[in-house]
Amino acid sequence: MKKILFSLVTFMSIGVLSVSAQTTKISFETSEGYTLGSLGGQQGWSAWGGIPATNPTVASSNATDGVNSFTMLSEGDVLGFCGIEKNISSLVTGDDVEISFDYKFDAIDGSDYEIAVYNDGVDYYYTAALRVDYETGTLEYRTGTAFANGPVLNPNQWYNIKISIKKSTNTLQYFLNGTQIYTGNLGTYKNAQIIDFVYDDYGTGFKVDNILVTNLAVLGTDEVAKKETVTISPNPATDRLNIATEGKISSISIFDTKGSLVRSLSNPDKTINISDLSTGNYLLKVKTDKSEFTKKFIKK
Repeated sequence: MKKILFSLVTFMSIGVLSVSAQTTKISFETSEGYTLGSLGGQQGWSAWGGIPATNPTVASSNATDGVNSFTMLSEGDVLGFCGIEKNISSLVTGDDVEISFDYKFDAIDGSDYEIAVYNDGVDYYYTAALRVDYETGTLEYRTGTAFANGPVLNPNQWYNIKISIKKSTNTLQYFLNGTQIYTGNLGTYKNAQIIDFVYDDYGTGFKVDNILVTNLAVLGTDEVAKKETVTISPNPATDRLNIATEGKISSISIFDTKGSLVRSLSNPDKTINISDLSTGNYLLKVKTDKSEFTKKFIKK
């Protein structure tokens, strides 16, 4: 018999590698100060709920960025809600912030999963949250007041999830693989102080990588007009895809029509080899030092 997911309590410190003036990346790499083994106690991450120290682990596998990732194991020791969290308040320097990460859960008919952004470290009220239902894989997202059903996710597939919290416009948004699945008003609580990866330890775990905390500038009308333009060619393409953009490309992700991540590249060239992809339609997600965009392309 299963139960309902609740908000939680604990405390932690901080410490990450800054990627740029606007974005901080956490991808659990040695260069960021992480070592293989238990994640609890590293770089401000704190385990809670009686979870065994060996469950939240930095592992040299399943990475979507670099070589390491965070793997949450499950042996069914707790059979109750537990997880690992980090205080990100020092990384959030303005009113508007985006928090994105790559996420994969092991199986359905096992654990419930939740990702929460809390307003503070005292009462742990939700600012934003997502859940994955253990029976169906349905991604549930929290609006300003309650949870609503979103798309169904498949186990053992990487998904990129982004939470956008904009106090300047009182807006909360969720994105899955670059596609917006919800936009609405923020609720009573609007800060992004703690991020928490939660499950109830019913025999299945999850994996996380490439966490990005991005502070958004509030653009004036003249700045909006200067937004970066991007083109891809040829489209359809057979062997190579050319990306024309003003900015330096920092990462590329390719998703199939099911939303599964099929390729992830860091600091790639502006021409990428796609000859090994199967014929079909794909989404190309590109991040530069100026912006982020998603384009559709066809592999012949």
